[in-house]
Amino acid sequence: MGKLIRLRGIEVRIVFLGPPGAGKGTQAGMLTSELGYVHLSTGDMIRDEMGRGTELGKFTQTFYDKGDLVPDETVIDMIKERLAGAENVILDGFPRTVPQAASLDDQLYRIGVSLDKVIYFSVDVDELIDRLEKRRDIEGRVDDEPEAIRHRMDVYDRETAPVVDYYRDGDRVIQIDALGTIDEVRDRLIGALK
Repeated sequence: MGKLIRLRGIEVRIVFLGPPGAGKGTQAGMLTSELGYVHLSTGDMIRDEMGRGTELGKFTQTFYDKGDLVPDETVIDMIKERLAGAENVILDGFPRTVPQAASLDDQLYRIGVSLDKVIYFSVDVDELIDRLEKRRDIEGRVDDEPEAIRHRMDVYDRETAPVVDYYRDGDRVIQIDALGTIDEVRDRLIGALK
């Protein structure tokens, strides 16, 4: 399976896009554990900073708790630092805005590479809300409270959904159905990466 995703033996950079609760992090985690990819999740990075009580964590918490997006410059700086020198990367939760997508393209262009795949996880809104409510019960995440969920969906529609169109313009998007079991979605994902 490694050869399946390591296209032509070169470094691979994949972006996972989709609304909150679509399963991006779950699928990225499975691929990274199986193939040794680097999983760069801005959500995980931000939660780590908040958990450690860093200045960056305190700054981002004010946005995170309300379900707002952390400012582009902050997220771009976090990603640039971690992207440098990384091979076979799955970007999860980044880019979340068109300026972030343009910045990522610019950063990759400067080092002479581009994105190989943009995977868009498509899922019904009612299913998303159900998943997020279950995750809240299991993980106790503040951003999965009902009011925050509604706000996050509004923010996604306004800020992140246009990123899918940005990448579609460059004919880089592969859409997969994210309904079903984790294994069913994983099989569709692997099929899309062939």
